[in-house]
Amino acid sequence: MANIVPPGAELGELVPRPVQDETALRTLLESCFRDLIESSDAIAAAGTAPTVHALAHIALIERGIMRPKSRLAQQALRTAHLSLARRLIRRHLARAALSPTLIAGLLGISVRHLHILFEGTEMSFSETVTALRLEQSRRLLREQPRQTIAEVAFACGFESLATFYRLFNASESMTPGDYRAQTA
Repeated sequence: MANIVPPGAELGELVPRPVQDETALRTLLESCFRDLIESSDAIAAAGTAPTVHALAHIALIERGIMRPKSRLAQQALRTAHLSLARRLIRRHLARAALSPTLIAGLLGISVRHLHILFEGTEMSFSETVTALRLEQSRRLLREQPRQTIAEVAFACGFESLATFYRLFNASESMTPGDYRAQTA
């Protein structure tokens, strides 16, 4: 069976050999697949090319066809680690103690490496966490009218009500209470 060289790959990057940590690669593959499945709107779908490339390259790594240390493989692994990092942030969003150390530990990478993953994006790790917490709080304010604003804030992982109000007001140009009233 002939080896298929993916577009942009150099022949030196391809080599048949077994990969040691197949479970980690499968977790990264699953995260990227979920990103593709969940990107249903046209805007999100237009930005899926890096994820598709990452999937292809990680599959080649898993099959032992691409060297894990090659340039393309490393780029694919960064894309997949970023995907998984965002999923882990969402999963642990309610934890006030959500930190880069926690997510890096769950990913099996250094905190510095985690921050490097986010350097290539529009938002840093901290900005990503804040944006996701605000997104979750807006959803809860709309969908859970019986929850107090304090309950919403703490359910979204904000450590203090003052911080929640400040960040929410900066994001929405209104208080959480006004937002809830407007969307009711």
